[in-house]
Amino acid sequence: MEKLLNVTDFILRTARELGADDVQCSVSESEMREFNVDGGELSLFRTLFDRFVSITVLRDHRQGSVTVNRFDEDSLRAAAADAIAAAESAAPDEAREFAAGPIDREFLCGAPECDADTLFSRVREFMDDVAARHPTLLMEQLIARHVRVRRVYRNSNGVTYRTLAGQYGLSATYSAHAGEESTAMYGAGMTLDALDRPFIDGSLVDREMGLVEAQLGAKPLAGKFVGTAVFAPGCLAGDVFGQILENFTSDAPLIDGTSLWKDKLGQAVADPRIDLALCPNDGRIVCGQRYTNEGYPAEDFHVLRNGVLESFTLSQYAANKTGFPRAGNTSLSLIVRPGETPLDEILAGIDRGVFLMRFSGGHPSANGEFSGVAKNGFLIENGRLTTPLTETMISGNLASMLENLRDVSRETLEDGSMSVPYMAFDGITVSGK
Repeated sequence: MEKLLNVTDFILRTARELGADDVQCSVSESEMREFNVDGGELSLFRTLFDRFVSITVLRDHRQGSVTVNRFDEDSLRAAAADAIAAAESAAPDEAREFAAGPIDREFLCGAPECDADTLFSRVREFMDDVAARHPTLLMEQLIARHVRVRRVYRNSNGVTYRTLAGQYGLSATYSAHAGEESTAMYGAGMTLDALDRPFIDGSLVDREMGLVEAQLGAKPLAGKFVGTAVFAPGCLAGDVFGQILENFTSDAPLIDGTSLWKDKLGQAVADPRIDLALCPNDGRIVCGQRYTNEGYPAEDFHVLRNGVLESFTLSQYAANKTGFPRAGNTSLSLIVRPGETPLDEILAGIDRGVFLMRFSGGHPSANGEFSGVAKNGFLIENGRLTTPLTETMISGNLASMLENLRDVSRETLEDGSMSVPYMAFDGITVSGK
């Protein structure tokens, strides 16, 4: 860590000597050990090393940034000069600033030391478990890794963060095959700080693999109807809440004034059963954000509490531009409160709808209108999953969806980056051929 501190000392001193008013930098060294499986066979084990330097400067309220991967003084001096040159060509903006000190904190996160033997054993065990439990699945690719990072962030206002972090990760892409039939590809992923249980028993992996197998023989939907859409947790996190946060609570739509929620702080914008927080410090999040890109300590906060808009997700820059408060963090560590109803009971109460594990569509419009293709989905009829679907579109409005919640599942996906349940929304248009 001392070496990284010395590098940041040199960067701060050099950038100020070259004319920067304020400076921040992040310097890291990482080591990654990785096992690869391709086409069902172990194909590669490798260890990769990396260095990373990010420098951002302010000069006359103009900002410039540069990244490099070398620690020698000549490269760092050139990078600092390049950052200042970039600032000189930028437009002035008095809203830009870095966190004020003094702050000096040290973080130890996750599992910094790699147990390579156990990781390899878990990978082999996972492949055997998949073959035994899901014989029609073909593992297109599997990547299992451990990453250890040493990182120092410092700025010229007296803020210092030192981090030693390590985590295991699993990323699997697979599809089901039977004769000439095959399903769309699907993926599972998880981030872990321990290898104390089989991979197949974590993060809804076993359940979702079974659903992918059941998608053999998928057919296009005939006709069109308005019904209920049940979103699996991964789809809900990225394609529903991720888009809602981007469209209605983030920097750009609040600065531009296009957010539907720009005047809604403190008001109900969703069903009271919807509770959404961003919590990188939660114990279910592995190696979550500890400080923001501007150098502020990361604090957990609610965006929606019991359906009420409690906070936007603004950086300090956007807070200065808009007058709204800065968010506690800038992560996507979603913690969504589960319900009390098992998923099977939610499905049992739906006459007609669609269950989708993935969604493929364009960016929603400013008013929240969206449309796209339901992927790895099923038709819901008379309370159960029936026909696996292909070439089926869904459309609706993100803001209206939140007010048309049917139910929230008791089950959650906890994959080390989030804790999210299944959710069912009424009033979704489902279209086939």
